[in-house]
Amino acid sequence: MLHTVLAALGLAICLVLAVHMVLPHPLRARVDAAVARLMDWFQAQVDRAVGWRRRQRQARAAALEAERVIRRARESAQGNGRVDGEWDGNVYRPKSFEKPKKPH
Repeated sequence: MLHTVLAALGLAICLVLAVHMVLPHPLRARVDAAVARLMDWFQAQVDRAVGWRRRQRQARAAALEAERVIRRARESAQGNGRVDGEWDGNVYRPKSFEKPKKPH
């Protein structure tokens, strides 16, 4: 059974290559371009299917690292008492940045 399948596959490949060699040059170039586009699309689908887990892990690691850095910055700013200010989400606004109000 396996020998028959391999023989049929080999024959099919030989026939496709023979037909490809008989085609006129402009048509052969169009067929080659279409096959190249198809292979690029297929490779992109495989990359998407295989790479989604890696991207998900990287995104999770980046979010954890960002949270760790934000927490460390908050603790540093609040723990030392060096700069008086307040947090707005993940943005620290020191009160020294506020402009003094001018009397009218």
